[in-house]
Amino acid sequence: MLQFHSIYNDLATFAERLMVRAQQEQQALAQFYDAFRSQIDLRSRYNDQQIAHTVAAVPIEEPTFKQSVPARPLALTLCATDGSQIFPDRHLNADFFLLNISQIIFQIGTTEKPTLCSQAQLYDIAQLAQELPLEEDEEPPVSSEVVTALRQEEELRTLLHAAHHAHRARRPLLALADGTLICWHLKRIKNLSLQRSFVVRYGGFLAQFREHHFTLASYISRPSSKEVVNLLQILLRPELDAAQIHLPTTLNDATFFANFLSTGERSAIFASRSEVLAHYNPADRIYFFYLHTGQEIARIEFPSWCYEQGKVDFIHAAIFDDLTKGGGYPMTLVEAHEQATIKPSDQEEFYRLLQQICSAKGYALNYSAKSLSKRISKL
Repeated sequence: MLQFHSIYNDLATFAERLMVRAQQEQQALAQFYDAFRSQIDLRSRYNDQQIAHTVAAVPIEEPTFKQSVPARPLALTLCATDGSQIFPDRHLNADFFLLNISQIIFQIGTTEKPTLCSQAQLYDIAQLAQELPLEEDEEPPVSSEVVTALRQEEELRTLLHAAHHAHRARRPLLALADGTLICWHLKRIKNLSLQRSFVVRYGGFLAQFREHHFTLASYISRPSSKEVVNLLQILLRPELDAAQIHLPTTLNDATFFANFLSTGERSAIFASRSEVLAHYNPADRIYFFYLHTGQEIARIEFPSWCYEQGKVDFIHAAIFDDLTKGGGYPMTLVEAHEQATIKPSDQEEFYRLLQQICSAKGYALNYSAKSLSKRISKL
């Protein structure tokens, strides 16, 4: 049990530090904005060599550009997916994990009924290990990172399936993913052959969205990236040095754009330079902009072909309309999350069912003493 009285003073000191840092950040930001807003051709300063060794974005539009929300089409299709999982449990003598993937379809501006459902799948780890692309003598990986990668792959696969099912002739469609379209998470998988196989399959799904002209975007809530801030510090180096402006290391893109954009406005478009994108088809390289939702600054990602084919205004309008309906967060993603979530009561019932079926098949399911001590009151 947490003894709150013992940490009260620590909390008070921490809160004071947070306030001081916020004030210092705002002072530095005010000077940064002055230098930023005074530029009319900042993009002309850019060259690849400047950012070769920095995690910085590429400006596709003039960095000072911003745009208010465009008009939304009268009728459109919105698709979304989300996922959750039951991770492998080393305290149980059954090696498995479970994925639950939701599928949401809204035909906005029509009388068609929505689709709200989810599909669960059980993975036998021993069977899966035989199918994984492992090098000779490699141990089959059983990790939360691999489970997460499989879940995100299944979310994209299901989103593609939903788009196929929901597509209507002459009605624009947006397939909306929750989280990044960049496979950052694969870096955490130590098995390189597995990394490669995930990237190849993920890229294959992205290619199918492009080939079928299904507009794809993703929504990232409370993003922590510093790609644009890092870029701007390089492009504005003469002005920053002249004015002796020193930005705090904690400054990120969302904080920067919070005071630059108004509700409904999007930032300029930038391209990510993540290393994993070298394995993507050039047409599927990830572009992004920041959007002021009225509640937060969100990062919106999409494949570069969407920009080349003039889909950005549609993405902007459709997402802002959807998040307005959702009270500051996309309603479609809210519903996808609700359908995908495995509640504690669902998990308890799942384990009861597993034990019942294993017993009926003659297999004695048992837990470690540590795990059983935590479960005994529920059995």
